[in-house]
Amino acid sequence: MERQRETTISYPLPRPYSQSRTRAATWPRATLAVVCGAVIIAAACFLYVWQGTRILALTAQRESMKQTITSIQEVNNWLDFQIGQAFSLERVSRIAREQLHMIEPTNVRYVHINPSKTEK
Repeated sequence: MERQRETTISYPLPRPYSQSRTRAATWPRATLAVVCGAVIIAAACFLYVWQGTRILALTAQRESMKQTITSIQEVNNWLDFQIGQAFSLERVSRIAREQLHMIEPTNVRYVHINPSKTEK
């Protein structure tokens, strides 16, 4: 009698967590490095252009402020001149004669005061 061969199929033990058969799409490291480098270079270029634009804007603003200061100084000088004319002795004398009807004194009298002995 012939012995029958028994064939047994052994199955692997079940794993507690099954692995997914599909792999998530990932980029190679070299591609990531190139993309990161490109982003850094683009950011540096953007910063350079932004700084240049900002410098031009601030320069224009400074020039505008200089012109404003110059015009204010001119107005200040004109007002100083007007104040000087308003309080000049000639103007005060003319107003005293014309509006207040004052006249120049013709004779001046001086009163001599003897110094007292207590003031020494």
